[in-house]
Amino acid sequence: MNKESQRLHDSSRLHDAVDFLSLKTIERPVTAIVLGSGLGDFANQIADPIVIDSHAVPSYPTSSVQGHDGKLVFGRLRDQNRESLPLLVFKGRVHYYESGDLQTPIFPIEVAKALGVKNLLVTNAAGGINRSFASGDLMLITDFINLAFLNPHRPSEEDRVTPFHAKNKRYLDEHLSGLILSAAERLQLPLQRGTYCWLKGPSYETKAEIEMLHRLGADAVGMSTVPEMIAAVELGMRTAGISLISNLAAGFSAEPLSHNEVSETASRVKQTFIGLLSETILSIKN
Repeated sequence: MNKESQRLHDSSRLHDAVDFLSLKTIERPVTAIVLGSGLGDFANQIADPIVIDSHAVPSYPTSSVQGHDGKLVFGRLRDQNRESLPLLVFKGRVHYYESGDLQTPIFPIEVAKALGVKNLLVTNAAGGINRSFASGDLMLITDFINLAFLNPHRPSEEDRVTPFHAKNKRYLDEHLSGLILSAAERLQLPLQRGTYCWLKGPSYETKAEIEMLHRLGADAVGMSTVPEMIAAVELGMRTAGISLISNLAAGFSAEPLSHNEVSETASRVKQTFIGLLSETILSIKN
């Protein structure tokens, strides 16, 4: 398939998914949230939810990973006399390593944009590299390292004049990140800050690899988030991210790494995570 045929194919898939979802919902979402491994229970906070199984959405990718239910939830948060803007919650994500196709993990982001989303909050479960972090910490993502060496950016006419790498884009929105910090302060929740590193996966890193990432300046490592953030910014959306430090990376813990540990940690800090994310979303005004 040549580039033009691929573009038309991708456009048709997106159109089919958006048309289907538009018929199922009343309000157009303003803010979207991607829920990472073990963090899907946040979706239960949505008032009067419209829940759509991803299998039912034409052309929509489905996850094969434990802890990613594959549901789209539309609605609002309500807390006493406060109400959020309309939301789209992605309960689970599809990772690059599941298909080897970068279009797969960013497809939900393109759907969100086409539905009207302006703000994207991305969450994940990550391995802690910073030696001051502990399992169960929450970390505001302040920067990222793309060691998958993949980029969902699609060159445009402008890029032929101004190379993409010279544009110095800011991928993490200061305003949205500031709302997360302010929410943590109001709730008196400790919140780490740090750099997230994206690797392709699906295997966990070796001790030597973790030491390398530590020397490069990574505070946490995972297998998602970065392509979603890049795609969102390229589409004109504001984005910010929160990592749950679900386990200490290889070499920092005596126990072998496992997905069960991720799930157990997420369950342990569920209410803290829900509180922080809810307070942040309720403070978003546009």
